[in-house]
Amino acid sequence: MSFLTPLYALGLLALAAPILFHLIQRKPRGEVPFSSLMFLTPTPPRLTRRSRLDNLLLLLLRAAALTLLALAFARPFLRQAANLDYGNVARRRVAVVIDTSASMRRGDLWPKAKKLAEEAIAACRPADQLALFAFDGASRPLLSFHESATLDPSRRQAVATALVERLEPTWGGTQLGQALIDAVAAIEDVADTSEKAGRMPRRIVLISDLQQGSRLEALGGFEWPSDVELDLKTVTDLGSNASLHALADGIETEHSKNAPGRRVGVTNEPGSTREKFQVVRVDEKGSETGPPIDVYVPPGESRVVRLPKPQGESAPGTLRLKGDTHPFDNTLYSADEHREEATVLYVGKDEPDDPAGLLYYLERVFHDTPRRRVTIRTASPAVALTLESTQALPLVILTAETTTENARKLHAYGQSGGTVLDVVTTAGKAETLATLLDVAPWEIEEGAVKRDLMLGEIAFDHPLFSALAGAQYNDFTKIHFWKYRRISTDPFKDARILARFENGDPAIVEQGIGKGRVIVLASGWNPNDSQLARSSKFVPLMAALLEGRDARPATQANLLVHDPVALPVTEGAAKGLVVRTPGGGTVATAPGRTAFLETDRPGLYTIETAAGAREFAVNLDPLESKTAPLHVETLEQFGCRLANPSRTTVDRDHLRQMHNAELEGRQKLWRWLIVAAIGILIVETWLAGRQTAPRSARAEALTT
Repeated sequence: MSFLTPLYALGLLALAAPILFHLIQRKPRGEVPFSSLMFLTPTPPRLTRRSRLDNLLLLLLRAAALTLLALAFARPFLRQAANLDYGNVARRRVAVVIDTSASMRRGDLWPKAKKLAEEAIAACRPADQLALFAFDGASRPLLSFHESATLDPSRRQAVATALVERLEPTWGGTQLGQALIDAVAAIEDVADTSEKAGRMPRRIVLISDLQQGSRLEALGGFEWPSDVELDLKTVTDLGSNASLHALADGIETEHSKNAPGRRVGVTNEPGSTREKFQVVRVDEKGSETGPPIDVYVPPGESRVVRLPKPQGESAPGTLRLKGDTHPFDNTLYSADEHREEATVLYVGKDEPDDPAGLLYYLERVFHDTPRRRVTIRTASPAVALTLESTQALPLVILTAETTTENARKLHAYGQSGGTVLDVVTTAGKAETLATLLDVAPWEIEEGAVKRDLMLGEIAFDHPLFSALAGAQYNDFTKIHFWKYRRISTDPFKDARILARFENGDPAIVEQGIGKGRVIVLASGWNPNDSQLARSSKFVPLMAALLEGRDARPATQANLLVHDPVALPVTEGAAKGLVVRTPGGGTVATAPGRTAFLETDRPGLYTIETAAGAREFAVNLDPLESKTAPLHVETLEQFGCRLANPSRTTVDRDHLRQMHNAELEGRQKLWRWLIVAAIGILIVETWLAGRQTAPRSARAEALTT
């Protein structure tokens, strides 16, 4: 027999009370009054060695009652009588979350992390519910709760440990906030089966270097459950870290023209023991190809270095930082920005220097960028048009009626994948537009405007307006229209109205023709018709028109790990493209695929197209270089409920106590002890009352 509260057994010392009371009893059993002695002072009898215990049965009953009460308060239970399974006590739901981001490549962090993961798995009892997750820029389940439940408890530990052994750190960033949210969601999604499952402890064991570059923004709007604890298992490295990262070149100035080259930044971690570094250029084999550039960076600071462009090369090539302890973020890849040449054909009658016309504002919309250079070419509506391919000529803007032959050419241009923007500037018979849509001509009327109109309904899910869908950009109430043409959508075939005026009339209508499209604008952007050209919305709208029907931008040359890469629109893209990866392998894209997603490591990638090879660079997320430890208080500020560090040391004793409490709660022997004590006290009371009942003096005298 064992006791849950054994200190109550000290109540057995009360057994001495009945014995003492029996021993010090000084009053004789019976009294006989005599009249001749009533004036004498009573004298108690003197106890002698002949004093003895009287009425042993009454003494034993009282001692038994006290014994039972003391044992009842000590709450006894029998281990042999109820052999409770140790695993059924305090079952837990545990999610082990392992950081596999690029910063875990430092020093011996990864072996430490694997050891902590194996210890966390081994600490789970057979009845616990276990899941295993890994995360970098996104979280991924290695062993879900459902899969774990199908495994035998004796085999589950071996399976989970094997999964950890096969795990390796990636080159991705650290989305810690989203990983914690995903782990909480996995814990909450498990159905509770037992009646006491609501009190089942839920815990997330996070194994990470917990560096300051971890993104926690996702936790900002998340309410952390009160019954989910976050147990931090942090791995640290004593070495310091410096990093090399690219900087935007910005707008070209006279000074930058005189000092050409690429700007890079060198950052040194606070508390670093090193200050002197070198930036060198390396080739594909990692050999240095030029003299190193010395850089002095004090701890906790950054320096900007401008590298001269090598002779005969369009890009500075691959750069490497020397003098740092951890090399995982010391290489910077760069690819030549592929600048696309695009032409916009403007078909109209106005002059480029006329502020009242459309062309005047159009020439000020398209600025040259490192990715694209746009040329505006004008043509008279009466002159025969010359149309290039849709790649070289992605957009044609039509602002006046043209010849039937030109309209047919524009129709064929749209069929091959081009975009025709028809700006209806005057009312009348829409013959050119009818030819573009392959329908019969119809009359377009002038819209009735009392004072002005605004756009009242906009399709922000369309690529034309998707860039302006954010809450800070979707306000079109400052754009007023003074004139517009009333366009009937009856002649259109499966057209979509992208925007309406506040009176309900269509403002922008899109009609697909073949691989291309025709977009009809019911009002011009010139000052006589509207304020559109002077609005901040005009530039992104025209840029979206230039991207084409699929809104697929030109391929960026420099990206981060796991960034999607828009595949170029080429003749062979519909059949699939081939991408060469930094490791020397190749990836064949599926037919019609619009983006390449396998950017899983830094380096130079090459897309093989019919027009030639196109190279782009993928680099490490700069936040991964912020390896200084993150303050634990930051997680608490986001609402995370951290586990008590001292609780781990007493966890086994606490578990044993809960085990004993469960046994005692099932048996409840103290109730029967209380019942037995009450029964004994009833017998003792009856017996004591019977033996101490007063008798008459006459009876006492007769007995003497």
